[in-house]
Amino acid sequence: MKKISKTESINERLEREEKVTTLDRQEHIDAIIAMNKQMEAVRREYQIKDTNSQITAANVILTM
Repeated sequence: MKKISKTESINERLEREEKVTTLDRQEHIDAIIAMNKQMEAVRREYQIKDTNSQITAANVILTM
């Protein structure tokens, strides 16, 4: 039985076409860290808005 993996074939094709880059230099690592911090802030902001929305919805239901 032969295993067929589209991911492997896509990765091989991208490597042959030299469209794959390893992000291991310090500037890449710094950019990844900055992006992770920004995403953490966005997640935190979303959680706060979601919690406030649920509280508001509960208050509307209770006061009607």
